[in-house]
Amino acid sequence: MEGLLFKAILVAIFTWITFFDKYCTQFFTYRPIVVGPIVGLLMGNLQIGLEVGCIIELMFLGQVFVGTALPPEETFSTILASAFACISGSTEIALATALPLAILGQMGMYFRNMVLCVWTQNRLERAAAKGDRKGIWMNCLILPNLFNLVLFAVPVFLGLYFGADVVQAIINSIPKVIIDGLAVGGKMIGAVGLAILIKSINVKNIWQYFLVGFFFSSFLNINPIGITLIAVICVAMAFYNETRSEAASV
Repeated sequence: MEGLLFKAILVAIFTWITFFDKYCTQFFTYRPIVVGPIVGLLMGNLQIGLEVGCIIELMFLGQVFVGTALPPEETFSTILASAFACISGSTEIALATALPLAILGQMGMYFRNMVLCVWTQNRLERAAAKGDRKGIWMNCLILPNLFNLVLFAVPVFLGLYFGADVVQAIINSIPKVIIDGLAVGGKMIGAVGLAILIKSINVKNIWQYFLVGFFFSSFLNINPIGITLIAVICVAMAFYNETRSEAASV
C-alpha cells in the first residue's frame, strides 16, 4: 500500500500540473496520447499507459466545443483509466471506464465553469477596476487552479489509493465474454473518431487526399509515418499551386 500511496500522490500532482497546462499554458500535455504514457510511467507500466492513451485519443479525436456546451473531459478520463489499466494489467478496463470517467469529469468542469469561475470572474473585474494586481493574480490564476486541485487532483488520488482494491474486485468479477467484447469494440474506436473528425470539417474539396492516403495505406502497406510525410507533401503542393494561381490572377 505504501508503493500505491506514493504512486497515487505522483499521479495526483501530475493531474494538477496537466490541468494547469490545459487552462493556462496550453502546451497540449493534456491530450490523452501524452497523458497516458506519463501516467503509465508513474504507475510502472509505460506500455499499457501508451496503449490506453492512444485508445482514448482516438475516442475523443473529433470532439469540439460548441458555445458553452462542454464535451466529455478526456484528460481526467485518461488519467484514471490509464492508472486503473496499469493496476489491472489490462487495457480492456480502459474501454469500460473511459466514457463514464469522462462524463464524471465533464460534470466537474460544468461546476467549475458555471459556478466557481463565474464567482472569480466577478471578483477579477472588481480587482481590475481598482487596479489591484494581487486581486487579479488571485482570481485569474491562483483560485481557478485551486479549484482544479480540489475537483480533479484530489479525486484522482482518492480513486487510486482507496479505490484500487475495489476496482480490482470489479475487474475480476467481469465475465470474460464482456472483456473480449470490449476488446473487439475498441478496434472500431479509431474509425469512429475519424468519422467524427471528418464530419466536423468541410471535406467537399479535399476528398481526393483521403483516397490517396487510403490507397497508400491499404495497397502499398505504408506505415502511418510514411502516410504523414505524404500528407505533408500534398499540403505543400496544394499551397504552392494556390499561391501560384493567386499570383497569376493579379
